[in-house]
Amino acid sequence: MKLPTLLAAAALTLAPSTASAWRVYLYSFTDFSGATYTAAGPGNPGSACHTIPSEHRYQANSIEYYAYNSQSNPSTRCKIQLFETTDCSGNQGPFYSVDTKKALVEDWRNRAASYKTECWSV
Repeated sequence: MKLPTLLAAAALTLAPSTASAWRVYLYSFTDFSGATYTAAGPGNPGSACHTIPSEHRYQANSIEYYAYNSQSNPSTRCKIQLFETTDCSGNQGPFYSVDTKKALVEDWRNRAASYKTECWSV
């Protein structure tokens, strides 16, 4: 085996996993159909604010959320909370800390502009 090939193989073996720890799908209809916004993250301990892109902002009517990647022996779990503003401030919406698939409560339909993820070690 040539040295460059051996080094490339070693780099792939030592590279960190890129699997997402949390995943969210926001749907424009309550039956999990219509326009869909999808995002995922590594789940490192800590929190982060995520602005929903303008083409999906204020359109979420149902959510599918995975709090951790159970297929890769998770080391973190994450909570997600919806917000009415684009900077994760102001009116706080529902939050989910376990795998969830449901229509948003009626008074939070078409209101989400951002969401905050908070992850911790398990």
